[in-house]
Amino acid sequence: MMNLAAFYAPRGLAPAYVLGASPAEQAFLQAAREIYYKETYTLTHNAVIAALSPDAAKEAGKLYG
Repeated sequence: MMNLAAFYAPRGLAPAYVLGASPAEQAFLQAAREIYYKETYTLTHNAVIAALSPDAAKEAGKLYG
């Protein structure tokens, strides 16, 4: 639970709030963190592909739009 509080602290959500949140709120925060990481991975992946190869960039555009 501390890593969840550490993730949200620089984003303006106090650790005390995260640690005192209800189980439903904690589940929501965990799901939102997973979405954040997935989107960050996808953006980084596409940027690396685009930087490395024009052909790979075209292929990434087909896959990820």
